[in-house]
Amino acid sequence: MPRDMMRGIDIPAETPAALRPAQQAANPRRVAVASNERDVPLRMYVDSFRQKIERNAAQIGLRLSATPARTDPVVSVAVRSDGSVDEVTILRSSGRADTDDAVRRIIHLNARYAAFPPNVAARFDVIEIRRIWTFAETLKLLEEVR
Repeated sequence: MPRDMMRGIDIPAETPAALRPAQQAANPRRVAVASNERDVPLRMYVDSFRQKIERNAAQIGLRLSATPARTDPVVSVAVRSDGSVDEVTILRSSGRADTDDAVRRIIHLNARYAAFPPNVAARFDVIEIRRIWTFAETLKLLEEVR
């Protein structure tokens, strides 16, 4: 009986706009990459962004004060298709102004990230990369699980 009920019902291939986040629905050429993202080229771009930040943070000579941050900051970086930084938003502060400033400085010193690959640029103008920044012996950008 359930199969008979399902006949004639069209199931859309993509998520309806009402179920997408409001910002993404308003601008479909902007995407916020989540930890469960299945788009392989998009995940590869985000991973290259993460690797560049982590690799170059040590070379920049990041110096934070001896007292640790209260919490690891959660940062959203919006990157344009040409690799320039659109905006940097600290969604959860570390509780220390010098650590939050260091995050912004690292992002801008590494700026001019790789341009989007053609298959990603054809679909998106801006990619928002939201990560948890952990400062231990080295900087690590971790995916936020929601």
